[in-house]
Amino acid sequence: MRRKENSTRRIWGRKSLSGMDFLTATNFPSSRDALHLHHGYTISLVEEGVLPMDFKGFKLNLKPGDFLILGPDVPHSFDFSAKDLGDCSYRTVFIKEEHLSVGLKAVLVNESSAISSFRDKAMWENYLSIQKGIEAGSKSDISVIISVSEKLLTHMPDFVLSRMPVKSPHIVTVKEYIKENFASAPSIEELANIVHISPFYLMRLFKEEVGLSPHAYINQLRINKAKEMIEKGTPLLQITYELGFTDQSHFSKTFLKITGVNPAHYELLHL
Repeated sequence: MRRKENSTRRIWGRKSLSGMDFLTATNFPSSRDALHLHHGYTISLVEEGVLPMDFKGFKLNLKPGDFLILGPDVPHSFDFSAKDLGDCSYRTVFIKEEHLSVGLKAVLVNESSAISSFRDKAMWENYLSIQKGIEAGSKSDISVIISVSEKLLTHMPDFVLSRMPVKSPHIVTVKEYIKENFASAPSIEELANIVHISPFYLMRLFKEEVGLSPHAYINQLRINKAKEMIEKGTPLLQITYELGFTDQSHFSKTFLKITGVNPAHYELLHL
């Protein structure tokens, strides 16, 4: 059965879980067909249907009972090419790197570009139940989500399907510069001068290595920072100008394209 064109997408959280965000979604918003990254590690599962993932040509169909764990440097998208996709409901937990325990950081030290997947139906049912409990306001589920998520992340090195590391020293240098200066939205010419190559070559090499253009990568980091600022109660207008967006409309459109929700909804749901 062909999937329905309508989709719902909700990003939410709890104040007591400042290191985590949650996504609950049905079907695939059109903005998700472009390669994108997430802030920190992600743990995804499908409640119903099939979630068709594409990692720059490496494809994976996620089904109920499966876990998909991605590092923060893994560009990915949905694959819409199949003709027989029905409806799909799925969930993702976003875990910020800075909130991981010291021990877990050591386990994941080489996994930022890793794609891992494994199947464990009992653990899947438990993790799904915990997320639903947190969504409903269960305090007991809030108290265990961190430990269960960290347990899942410890499995990541054992079930790596592929890695997508950046190999070019030029791009490593440019990425580090962008991470320190994304709010100023450095131009392609500025970035090229840092590593002494042409803007054209940098554009091509960056897209090959990272999966995104430099401009798209900068916007990804700006929106990641915007989400943190929203969680702290920073007004949207202040976020707009502190992160270098032209105006609030520009900020809102960029936020919607990258997250699938507009910033006002993200602000309301993050309770």
